[in-house]
Parts: sequence; structure tokens; C-alpha cells
Amino acid sequence: MSTWRYRDEAIGHVWEFVTLGYERPEERSILYEEALADHKRLERFIADHEDLILDIVGATPSRRPGMLRRMSRGHGLTECALILGGWQHCRKAVLAYDWLMQRDDEFSPGQSYRAATVSQGLLFADLRARKWTKWPFQWGKSPFPGEKSRRYPSDAPDFNEMMDNYNPETGSY
Repeated sequence: MSTWRYRDEAIGHVWEFVTLGYERPEERSILYEEALADHKRLERFIADHEDLILDIVGATPSRRPGMLRRMSRGHGLTECALILGGWQHCRKAVLAYDWLMQRDDEFSPGQSYRAATVSQGLLFADLRARKWTKWPFQWGKSPFPGEKSRRYPSDAPDFNEMMDNYNPETGSY
């Protein structure tokens, strides 16, 4: 299997999380306000719950709603924060694949797509420093500093047409 195929699958995982959060406009709005008030707190929450997020990323889409309910004890804001963490992890995995494709000797296909997405998202922490998007464009304006002034997804330093032009209402990009 090629690195391209794994990267494409990781983009599909990004889409799953965009759609999952898009379907929760009330929780997303509250999460936006919380992040706007204290984005560091949200970033700490995501970092502190990385193990849960990795479990959600590695799960099939049909298992995620139940997992989110159990992990959050039914608290909608917590569910939405975990969804954002899953989206961020998958986005980092795609960026890691982009990096790997420039260095063919760093990646050997063979894992399941979901396990590989988990692995490559972890690899991202080891990559050279680079700015990356922390809020899905499909969810509206970002509450994170440095992202607030972007008018178009293509203004992002890590713009990716397939991820950033995806429309969760139609399921296409």
C-alpha cells in the first residue's frame, strides 16, 4: 500500500470528525465561546485526554457516538471537545503523511488504516515546527489566536484542498 492511500484514508477520518462536530451546532457554539474565552484551557483538556482521543480516532464511526457518551458521561461540551481533539489528531496525521511522502524511507505501509492514522498523528509531534490549523473551517470562524483573521481556508499555512474544502452537508469536497 502506498503512503498516498494511507494519507487519503486519514483525510477521510478528518471528514468523519468534521461531520460529527458539524451535527452538534449547540455544543460547537458553546465550545467556540469556551475556546474564545480561554483557548489554553481547551488545549490542555485535549492534551490531558489524548488517550481517549486516540481510542476515538481508532474506532469505527458507528462506535464513536456510544464511546463519546461513555467518555463524557453525556456532557455535550466534553463530547464536542473530544471530537475537536480527534479532528486535530487526524489533521496532524495527514500533515505527517505529507512529510513522509517527501521522505519515502520513513514509512512502511502494512498497518490498518485506523491504526496508521493513530501512529502518524503521534509522529506529528516529532516533526519540524510548523503552524497547523486547530479549528475546522467547516465549523465557522476559529476561536484560536492567529486563526481568527483568516477569511478563507486557503489562507492557512497548512491548507489542504481535500480537508478544508470538504462540505459536511453534502459529504463531498
